[in-house]
Amino acid sequence: MPRYFFDIHGDVAAVSDTEGAVFANRDEAGKHAAQILAEIALNNPPENGCCHLLALVRDEAERVVFTTTLNVVGKPVDAPILLPGCRVGAVRTHSPAV
Repeated sequence: MPRYFFDIHGDVAAVSDTEGAVFANRDEAGKHAAQILAEIALNNPPENGCCHLLALVRDEAERVVFTTTLNVVGKPVDAPILLPGCRVGAVRTHSPAV
């Protein structure tokens, strides 16, 4: 099975994979790249409200064969918001005018 390498680029740093990992094909390697980005975002919440991550998957010939991105944007809300159809944590007392 082929070996793939994962280069991760973020807002403040980039890491180039020198060991790689074996996957059945580039699509499976691409899924793994997306999992890597999700784990980074989960374990390193953005300080400025947003996080932009890019993963490049390279094959053994150093060719980029798959790319994936993840953009996380979040901001604190000062007053709770109840969206239409939302049932979590609040009870709607009236229906909004249409």
